[in-house]
This record gives sequence, structure tokens and C-alpha cells, in this order.
Amino acid sequence: MIRDPRVQTYLESLRPERDPVLAEMEELARLERIPIVEWETGRLLATLVAAKRPGRVLEVGTAIGYSTIHMARELPAGGRIVTLERDPARIAQARGFWARAGVSDRIELVEGDALESIGGLDGPFDVAFLDAGKTEIDAYLELLGGRLADDALLVIDNLLMSGDAALPEGLDTSWPEDSLRAARQTTRALMTSPEWLFSLLPVGDGVGLGARRGTVRP
Repeated sequence: MIRDPRVQTYLESLRPERDPVLAEMEELARLERIPIVEWETGRLLATLVAAKRPGRVLEVGTAIGYSTIHMARELPAGGRIVTLERDPARIAQARGFWARAGVSDRIELVEGDALESIGGLDGPFDVAFLDAGKTEIDAYLELLGGRLADDALLVIDNLLMSGDAALPEGLDTSWPEDSLRAARQTTRALMTSPEWLFSLLPVGDGVGLGARRGTVRP
């Protein structure tokens, strides 16, 4: 948990009652320890999609399709999400949940390793949501070069990693040191990037939000 318990309790009290599909997904994730975004992160994604009204969204890391539903429900007419996942069991679960949520027609799932799949995708994408292994984030960002719209939004989840990213390096944590190091390095690089105006928000497990700069500074 990255927030004061009082704040966390208050935030949870504000959550509206979930429909049966999302509620079931949250319970399944809790029981089987499936990594899905926290509800506040899903709500932020939905809000960004509603504001941006993107034609195409790219999601790297589908899991059981929880964040996908949050975004798909706010897509404008004709909008689509391309989501990448390599786990066959998770893919089957995601497809089932999407069908029940009534959003299957807005989603294209590409099976396989994202590091291989991204190279075969045609852009541009208006929003890119990265929710995958932190040691691969820089590789994803490089592969996305030329596939994002000029005014694209970049969203990256889990950059605070249960708050452990804020601890001094070398301490024992619940996260692998290479993942923590990668999260820290990616965050620092994006915060000083001439291409991206980037913020790290204490939402969920730490959401990075980037917008293209109007003018690329030297």
C-alpha cells in the first residue's frame, strides 16, 4: 500500500458499487493473486479515455481483461483497443469477461510475447497503456517509436511497486531488485525527457502519465 490507511479507507468508501462482471473479476484476482490494476487506476484509465476520445488504444499486458473493460466502456463510436497477452489461460478468461461485459466488439487481442507482437502493429495509437514487466518497459517504449500519434498519451502502471521504489537501493523488498531498478530508471528518464511531459501519480500502485510536448526541446 502506498497511501496512508485513512486515505485508503476514504478512497474505498467512494467507490461506486461494481457491476457483477467487475466484482467477479476483482474477487478472482484476489483469490488467485492475479495482477490487475486497482479500481482507482481503472477509473483513471476510463476518465482519460473519455476525455481523449481515442480512435485506437494499445494495452500491453491484458491479464484477465479488467483494465481493458474500464477503457472499452468509455471508447467513442468506432474506437478500438488492441491488447497484447501471452498467457493462454488468461486470454480465455479475458474473452469470457469481455463477452459478458458487452465490449468484445471493441477489443482486438493479439496473442504472444508483446516484444514480438508490437513490431507487427500498425499505428498510430492515441493512448498506450503499459502494464507489464518493468525490466521490459524501455524495450516497449523503443518499439512504440513511430507507432504513437503526435498527441498520444502514455500511461504506465506499477511504477511505485507497493512503495518499494521509494526506498533506498539495496534494501530487502518484496520485489526483485532488477524490476525496482528498471522502474526507477524509467521514471527518472521520462521525468527528464525532452519528448514527454511526464508525471508520477500516487494512484493505485503508482501511475505514470505522459503527454507529448508541443515542442521538442534540445
